[in-house]
Amino acid sequence: MSSSSLWLRAGSLLLLALAAAVQAEEAPPAAAAAPPTPVATLAPAPTRSAEQQEALKRGLPAEQQKQLQAGDESFLALLRPSIPAKARGILILVPGDGESADWPNVVAPLRNDLPNYGWDTLSLSLPDPYDPLAALRRSTAPADSDAQATAEQTPPPVTGGSGTATAPQTQAEAGSGEPAQAATAPVDPEALANAHAERVLAHLAAGIDLALQQGTKPIILVGHGTGAYWAARYLAEKEPSEIHQLVLIDGSEPRDMPPRLVATMGKSDLQIADLVRQPNSAAAVSRKDRASQKGNKNYRQIELPVHFGDRADEQQQIMRRLRGWLDHLAPAPAASGSPAAS
Repeated sequence: MSSSSLWLRAGSLLLLALAAAVQAEEAPPAAAAAPPTPVATLAPAPTRSAEQQEALKRGLPAEQQKQLQAGDESFLALLRPSIPAKARGILILVPGDGESADWPNVVAPLRNDLPNYGWDTLSLSLPDPYDPLAALRRSTAPADSDAQATAEQTPPPVTGGSGTATAPQTQAEAGSGEPAQAATAPVDPEALANAHAERVLAHLAAGIDLALQQGTKPIILVGHGTGAYWAARYLAEKEPSEIHQLVLIDGSEPRDMPPRLVATMGKSDLQIADLVRQPNSAAAVSRKDRASQKGNKNYRQIELPVHFGDRADEQQQIMRRLRGWLDHLAPAPAASGSPAAS
């Protein structure tokens, strides 16, 4: 190859190198990596009770709706005043497990029909039924105690020739290298059940406060299903001086809760109507026997006829028997103390 060719080739390579250098200088800087999109935190699913209350708010007249406060919980109650100008009293309706304040069986018929006969009605919303597993999960949310302890320990700085560096971890500080274990506190199942009971009883207390504001007496607690348990438990534990009448309709005890119905039947300062479909059942017999043993002459067990498939007639029979008891309601007996319920 001639010397002129070599010079020509070297010049071409030099020009290419210069062009590449100029292009590199003019190129825009690489965009910084976008920060990772944060993972959205899912809101907890609404409870069944909350969904029922929202549905009632949409479907019922606003003038019937009362928003009550029980501790840090707000809940819906439904108030219907007596049709006659002067009310004979007010019935606080306590629904059973899973039932709403306008449940079509028993609760809604009583809530809507009793005002025609001179009674105010106040129907309450209760928290979801007690679920020990769900309560256990809520109370044992894991806390990463190892990670928290590591974050709180700041090693002392070490000054070197090029500046300040962090001291290396000792073996004790570094740990075993195993994943951090979640710290869990021991859980008392009885404490969880009592915490749920206090939530429910707070709902009843808020309803009673509203009833007192209406100024109508007597105030009568009417519980359906397990609602009868909560009404009886409230009267047994809180002993409100303003309430001396209790109605149980198909009363039953909730699961995972200490029994209360039978013992409450012995409180001689309570007038009790116990409406039952099966008077020979063990539970109904136990309640009746308790009232007899404790001398509660104000207890009355009322048998409900069994209707196969005729829901409307069944509701009417419940209404008739409850009205019959209300029509013959005597003045509240004088308080005789709580030992009768022991």
